[in-house]
Amino acid sequence: MKQEPTERGKATANPLTSAETWDLVADAYTADLLPWAEHFAREALRLAALPPEPHIVDVACGPRTLALLAAREGARVSAIDFSPQMIANLKRRAEEAGLSLVDARVGDGQNLPFDDKSFDGAFSMVGLVFFPDRDAGFRELYRVLKPGRRAVVSSIASLEGPFGQVLEGIHANLPNLPYGGGQRPPLGTPEEFSDEMSSAGFRDIVIHTITHREVTPTLDEYWARAQRSAAPVALLQRRLGEKRWSDVANSILEHLRQTVGEGPLEEITTHYLAVGVR
Repeated sequence: MKQEPTERGKATANPLTSAETWDLVADAYTADLLPWAEHFAREALRLAALPPEPHIVDVACGPRTLALLAAREGARVSAIDFSPQMIANLKRRAEEAGLSLVDARVGDGQNLPFDDKSFDGAFSMVGLVFFPDRDAGFRELYRVLKPGRRAVVSSIASLEGPFGQVLEGIHANLPNLPYGGGQRPPLGTPEEFSDEMSSAGFRDIVIHTITHREVTPTLDEYWARAQRSAAPVALLQRRLGEKRWSDVANSILEHLRQTVGEGPLEEITTHYLAVGVR
């Protein structure tokens, strides 16, 4: 997919860089996307090769999943996100699980409130990719990581299935989204990923390709979930208002019906997990 040229490490202006966008879907995002998030989070924790009882940082953590998985395995976790609602959900989930080792706070991943060389592992799961200044995000991960330890950062390499068709319908109304309309997603090639990570100082970089497959029984169930938990869908609905959104939603649903059918619907999501050593 072709992407408009931009300064390396700088994201084009897009509404997914707004905390308000993610606040819109925080509750449903937590409930609906847990299996998807846990799959990639477990792989990230495995690739990090953490020491016993590590102290890790989860940047742009959302409400999910890596922070809680790591805490259950005995890690002390510092988690940060710019969405107050995402952090509220993470705190609630940690309290419900009795996990006292999670420190969750609102903050900026491009300017982390942590000391140099503080962490045994650093993570950002499909978060840093949306930063307005990705270079700053990578530099901050490098700065707070202990020498010899690993950072793991993920991006979406490809979407095969109905959500790609949803994005095509949305892109006509929100052309600044970083997906759809023939655009290549942020950090959408191993070469770009490795280049930006190495420029921040990381060495021994390896890009892993990890895939998750999910099947939804019916189109109606899939579309209902997308409207609850997909940030681009919720954002478009808010911008258009209920009356205009009703027409657009019907159009997208009919497009899905024509392209992917009534179900079962298979979604195959492929992530790049980039691992770099300080």
